[in-house]
Amino acid sequence: MQASPHPPIPPALLMTIGALTFVDFLQNGMVTFAASPIMGEIGASPEEYTTVAVIYACVAVVMIALQGWLVHHLGLRRYLLASLGAAAAGAVVCALSRSEAGFLLGRVLMAMGCAAMLTSSRLTVNLIPPGPARFQGIKALATGLCTGTALGPLLASVAVDQTGWHVMFWLVAALSLLAMIPVALAMPDHGGVTVAGQARLAPIAALGLGSFLLLHALQRSYYDFFSDRHLLVLYAAAGLAALAFFVRSETRHGAPLLKLGGMKEVRFLSGLALFMFCYLMLGANGYLVPLMLQRALGLSWANTGVFFAMGLGAGVLTFAVMSQLLARWPSPRKFFVAGFTALAAFAVLMSRLTPSADPWTDVLPALACYGVFIMIVMPATAMNTFTGLTHDPAVFAHAQQVKNMLAQVGQALGIMVATVGQQWFTSEHYNVLMAGIAQGNANFEAAKAQLSGVYAAAADPARAQQMAMAHISQWLDQQSVLLANLDHFRVLAVLALAGVVVSVTQRVFR
Repeated sequence: MQASPHPPIPPALLMTIGALTFVDFLQNGMVTFAASPIMGEIGASPEEYTTVAVIYACVAVVMIALQGWLVHHLGLRRYLLASLGAAAAGAVVCALSRSEAGFLLGRVLMAMGCAAMLTSSRLTVNLIPPGPARFQGIKALATGLCTGTALGPLLASVAVDQTGWHVMFWLVAALSLLAMIPVALAMPDHGGVTVAGQARLAPIAALGLGSFLLLHALQRSYYDFFSDRHLLVLYAAAGLAALAFFVRSETRHGAPLLKLGGMKEVRFLSGLALFMFCYLMLGANGYLVPLMLQRALGLSWANTGVFFAMGLGAGVLTFAVMSQLLARWPSPRKFFVAGFTALAAFAVLMSRLTPSADPWTDVLPALACYGVFIMIVMPATAMNTFTGLTHDPAVFAHAQQVKNMLAQVGQALGIMVATVGQQWFTSEHYNVLMAGIAQGNANFEAAKAQLSGVYAAAADPARAQQMAMAHISQWLDQQSVLLANLDHFRVLAVLALAGVVVSVTQRVFR
């Protein structure tokens, strides 16, 4: 009897691969989706909340850079157990926090644990021998990623609507502890592609500080550009200089943490740009869309989460179909064109919404198009970015780390662009609308008189006029937010159409 060429894959190994991506994308999706209620309860302004996101990204970038060194010194199993433990501890701190400082501490701990989960999951796939069996690992990774992305908004909305946002973090803590079980059962002590390198303090500090200064300068550009623009330029220049020092140090050192010199490939760099755009979309739209549906269209948090999850669920179904087509038609161009076309459709549909929009016929189709974009473009990019680097396992591992470092920056940048951009658009529209609300304006006087008449049935005339003005002010706020949201999606539609053109004409991914 002929022996099987490869032993069967341990179920615990597949569970580990899926659990790592599931926990990471679930917690990121929930925190992004529930940004508004979290801000309200911890007393943080939008710019303060984005500062937390910036610090999370900077800590995550440093931890991803140190991953190979940590795995080499701790062993793969102990490293993953420590990562899950840090994620659980950070989630507990967030759940117990009642202030911005406590929430920041929890997110820093979570960054230390969750930062390298996606990289670890992808490199764990390589523990499976090459061949058809390895595709089972890829499917486990994609399943965890897709389900975590889709369930994040749903679970966050249920938590906020039923109990409170703290429950989200208790859930993450519990899932992190549960994920330790398959890790302890299946993971080896040492990974096969880990390269020790040298963790030198100066380059690592430059990486963290440079990331923070650059993102902080971009974050503060709206608030301080006219008053402190020279200081902001100094921050940005210092950040770029620090990052350049890190890159120079890594490319010229004999034992670098990351073999950056081996990644000078057009396909890889183009893939990084695509990944950066996708993660920016995840951050920006993950923050903005729930806010728009709840504040501008009046949906409850529970309904917002359900529709957002259903939209992303359409993307999961799309990926299931795409995975069947890849074997016969592997060329990625058509997938990129389809993905950016779906993004353009999402942006156009969202830019046409009104306060009376129907969630089923107007909102859900748009969210489904967004889910299709995410679940087509990201997998297609992942399957074509690293093909030229597979000859060297160490370079492949380091390329995965670099990609996920940029992913952290991209999501933080997306949240920052959404929050700062919306504040600017909202203030501009509010000023325009307020200019039309003045004594003597016929429409204003008619609306005020009509509302005063309604409220006069339950209050004295003076109080009725105050209530009418409060109602008009609330209406102005809602209209300003909605118009700002629509501006965001008009800009996004232009970017998506540009993506379609580039996808058709590019010659890198064929």
